[in-house]
Parts: sequence; structure tokens; C-alpha cells
Amino acid sequence: MTGTRERAARITEEVARRLADPDEVAKVASAGTDRLPDGRQPLIWHAMSLNEGFLGIALLHAELGRREHAHAFLAAAAGTRPGRHALSDGLPALLFATRAAVVKPGDYAGLLGRAEGAVREIARQRAATQTADLARLRPAGGGVAFSSYDVVEGLSGLGRLVLAYGDTEPLSYLIALTEPMEMAGVGVPGWLVSHAPIRGGPDGEGHFNLGLAHGIPGPLALLAIAHRQGVRLPGQEEAIERVVSWLLDWTDGRSWPPTVPLHHELARTASQIAGQVAGHVAGHVAGHAAGSAPPMRPAWCYGAAGVARALFLAGTALDRPVWRQAAIRALHETLALTWDTWGMVDAGLCHGWAGMLHATYTVGRDSGDATLLSAADGLAGRIVAAYADDAPFGFRYSATGGAEVAPDRVGLLEGAAGIALALHHYSTGEPPVTGWDAALLMN
Repeated sequence: MTGTRERAARITEEVARRLADPDEVAKVASAGTDRLPDGRQPLIWHAMSLNEGFLGIALLHAELGRREHAHAFLAAAAGTRPGRHALSDGLPALLFATRAAVVKPGDYAGLLGRAEGAVREIARQRAATQTADLARLRPAGGGVAFSSYDVVEGLSGLGRLVLAYGDTEPLSYLIALTEPMEMAGVGVPGWLVSHAPIRGGPDGEGHFNLGLAHGIPGPLALLAIAHRQGVRLPGQEEAIERVVSWLLDWTDGRSWPPTVPLHHELARTASQIAGQVAGHVAGHVAGHAAGSAPPMRPAWCYGAAGVARALFLAGTALDRPVWRQAAIRALHETLALTWDTWGMVDAGLCHGWAGMLHATYTVGRDSGDATLLSAADGLAGRIVAAYADDAPFGFRYSATGGAEVAPDRVGLLEGAAGIALALHHYSTGEPPVTGWDAALLMN
């Protein structure tokens, strides 16, 4: 084991040690408050949550084989009231974490028996409602909310969870979402989002979202994962083809913009119809990423880390080497940049170093690409360097955009548990035994 791997393993164990007592963890983590530039002070702590609650910590202990600790955090979460029901929160999150903690048949049978039926019904009802809404909105050219389909709140996340039971209603909705619709006399992707990319901003004309967290790469990843598991629905392969083709139209080969405004998509489509060089507007956006402006942060939520993984999954599912190579190339070219220009401000999975590490190492392991596997050492080194012994949980969270954020976070996406899970994956070199990264649609 290299020195970096040894340090990563030690830090993982230390973070787990600091995240051992649910009461002590909650006392520190629940005291934090964010203050956003628009004046909002959202509640950060949600006990029955993967992202900033007990359940992300339960995942860490389950992955490390610390069964008593995993049980303690599951029990603490189960005794609280959910705020909402999505893969990241509420009963679905509890079900996901509990399944990860199962070691032998019969473990948590009572809890699983109660939660499985309820979660499957939540997913079925959500799929039925969103499908009806889609049929109502399409004739008028209306867009959807990304919370209807995304990984964090929507049917991509819920669909990943209920896929284990053979439930395909969320998949059918996502396939329908990819069907083009007509606007201004041309066809545009059906996943047009009607609201602003960032809460509180003006809705404007609508946009197409390219982040794995909230954009079309989430549905792509789920459709590809389902295909690899043997699920074949009408239109599924065509939907995968449609999304991949669109994503490749909007890349400079290295990264993707976080969003595409509707008028840019209309102009690109018009130029293709007219027989001009496809994507002159796409080239403008891509050129912005590749030129003098700082590159798009290569994160899980938005940027090369998440999109490349979704693209690689699609290339594996349909056996398209060109797609897999496009994903690998995007990571190669990003890694070839000066890393200090990436805009990373924390070590977390969502938009920090751990997300890029996990994507790079996972694609590297699956492809056997030596460049990606070698780069993982440097990425892990950045996380190791960010470890702060005086921080309650070993790492401090930070953010951009003028927000004042609570630094002591514990959850999967932005906190210490997620960072430790990524370090553990790197230090062992083995796929996660609990499948925890399915919550990120990475597997």
C-alpha cells in the first residue's frame, strides 16, 4: 500500500471513530446554519437523510463492517420524522441505508418488510403523477421541474432504489421524458426545465440541465444501469441514444456547461436543420469552458466527473466504445489542466475533491485506464491534505457564491461520511461492498 493509500485508510478510520455516537454527532451537526445570499437560512440537519443526517453515517459504518455503529445510526434515524420522501431523504433513504447494512438473511427483516412496500408505492405514485403531468405539459410546450426526474429528489433516484424489486414505472417515465417536443417549429429535448437553475433566480425562458445531480445525466445513468441488469423496455435504447447524442453535442471534449438556455438549444437545432456546421452555439459555450475563463469545476453534481461516469455507463450498457472513450477523454483532459484552476473549495463528494476522486477511480478501475488510476493518487492526496485534526469530524465544508455555510457537516454528499467512503474505496482498491455509490447513480 502506497503512502497516500495508507494515510487515506488511517483518515477513514479516524473519521469513523469521530462519527461513532449519534447523540454527539447530532449535537454538533444540527447546530449549523447556512446563510445564503438571497437571505434564506435553510435547515441543514435532517435526521432521516443520507445527505446531512444519520443515514449517510450508517452507510459509512456498514461499508467498514462496523455493524453495531451502523445499527445505532439506523435506529436513531428510524425514530425521527421524515421531511420528504426521495432517495436522499425519508423512507427511501432509510430503506437504502438499511439494505446496505444487511449482512445475512433475516437482518432487519421487520424494518425492511414495512419500508419496502411503502417506498415502492411512493415510487409508483410519483411516476403516475409525473407521467400525467408530462402529458398535460407537452402539448403547450411546457417544461418540467428537475425535481420530477433528478437523482436527489426525483424519479432517477427513486427508480434506482426500486429497480432492485423489478419496478419499472420510473424508467417508463424517464423514457417518455426524453421524447422530443416541438417549440418554435423545431424539435427540442423533452427534458426542458421551466424554472431557474438556482432557486430564487428568475425562471426566464427555461433551460436544459447537464448536471448528474439535477440534469439529464441522472436519467441516462439509471437507464444504462437498468439495461446492464437486463431490463429492456420499449424505447429504452433509443432514449439512451438520444441523451448521449445530445450530451456529445454540448461538450468541448473535456467538460459540459451546467445548463443550456432554451434559445441556445433552438439556435443549435436551427443551424443543424439549415445544414450549417452543427453546434455553433454549442461551440461558443464549449469555447467559454475551454478558453480564458476558468474551466467548469469537475464535480459529481455538475461537470466532468458526474457526466463522464453517466456517459461511461451508457457506453458499457449498449457496448459503444466511442462513448466510453469520450468519457475517458473528458477525464483525461480535465486532469491535464492545472488542478488549482478547477475551483475546488472543499473535499466533499458533491462538488469537491472526493467526487472527482470517486469518478476517476471508478472509471479507471472499470476501464483499466492507467492514466486515471494513477491520477487517483494525486486526487486522494488533495483530500488527505484537507484533513483538519481540529475539526470535529476531520473535514470542513465550504462553498462559493457568497454563502456563509456551516462547516461541520457529516453526511454523504457534503460531509465527512461521504469523504471517508471515497477514501475507503480508493485505499482498498475494491468496489464498495454495500453499493453505497448507487445513491449517486455512479453504479
